[in-house]
Amino acid sequence: MMRIVNLMILGMAVCPGLLTCASARNLPVTDAAQLQRAVEEAKPGDTILIAPGRYAMRLIFTAQNSGTENAPVVLRPRDGAGSVVIDSRETGADMTVKFTGASHIQLEGLDITGGGYHGVFFTEGAHHILLLKNRIYDNFTVQPLNSHAEVKGSGPRDNRPRRITLADNEIFHTTHPSGGNFQGVDCNFCDDFRIVENHIHDIRNPSEARHSRFDRGSCIQMKSASTSVVIERNRIANCHIGVVYGGEGRASPEHIGGIMRNNIVTGAAEFGVAIVNVSGGKVMHNTFYGNRQSIAVFRDSRNPDSRNDAIVANNLLDTPLHQDNAQDSIRRQANPVVAPGDGAGVFRDPGAGDFRLFPGASAFIDAGVYTGNDEVQEDFAGTRRPLGGAPDIGAFEHSP
Repeated sequence: MMRIVNLMILGMAVCPGLLTCASARNLPVTDAAQLQRAVEEAKPGDTILIAPGRYAMRLIFTAQNSGTENAPVVLRPRDGAGSVVIDSRETGADMTVKFTGASHIQLEGLDITGGGYHGVFFTEGAHHILLLKNRIYDNFTVQPLNSHAEVKGSGPRDNRPRRITLADNEIFHTTHPSGGNFQGVDCNFCDDFRIVENHIHDIRNPSEARHSRFDRGSCIQMKSASTSVVIERNRIANCHIGVVYGGEGRASPEHIGGIMRNNIVTGAAEFGVAIVNVSGGKVMHNTFYGNRQSIAVFRDSRNPDSRNDAIVANNLLDTPLHQDNAQDSIRRQANPVVAPGDGAGVFRDPGAGDFRLFPGASAFIDAGVYTGNDEVQEDFAGTRRPLGGAPDIGAFEHSP
């Protein structure tokens, strides 16, 4: 599914193999001490090739061991994805991988686990980082989960993490610990993140209620004046809330701009998407199935004067859109509802996760609207939109 051309939009060189890296060196490592030294002494263009095994350690990247635009620092398993586990449990580290002001680094094909609060953490202006084909899970050794995210970005406001790409990763919990503030991906004061083609799942229901309603068990949450986040072509499944677009954070608006497009959201216990204090947002061509509520729009209780301003168009919903405040500007266009019990006549095989439109689903084929922009030119699978006289509803464009 992964199409590397998408990564180039954020200026991420994928190296080696697809591009030529300046001053490229292959650095093989076989144990934790060698890996620690290779990371600490990394130079632009280095590719650190990690032998199979479990490495009990944490990794820290700063401006001093970063890459450059044409020569990123790359970490990847020597023998392919899944053969290397970076496990910080024995170190007592708050996070397994930390990027503090670091840039132009690629982590590929690693299992990242065991952190106290976070698996991967971006801060102090970290930028142009690519997480590709990793498994990030169970970074919650400090419990209950009252300040946890598998992937976390945080300001400060004037030195934000930016231009971070999460592509084709699996982000999840294998068990469900207690707590009330936990997410798969969470950001405060983050700019230009791209969350694309990931499988994010099983960030389940909270056992406590003393945190914000929207902090409690969301697969993705982008808040506190985050800007221009793109969330596209992800499979988001079995979370308490699928995506919190905005939230109840530390600034207003909570999210500015950005788009959520061509995602499949299933099995959310509360909301597939919660839109909370968003300005200039877009939720377009997503498919919702088996959620308690598909899309809901809410006031930010920490900023009582806040308003939502968003376009919600061409989504295939499983319940009608809920809008808490009539004064919000939510421009709804072509968002039909298909209850899960009726999905067999609409989708190819919803029980197997195949949400392509059934050939007989004429009510949804060529039934979308043009929204005056060209921001959804392809579907979940990369098929051109539209194939007919108008775009189709949902994440897939019907193709015979």
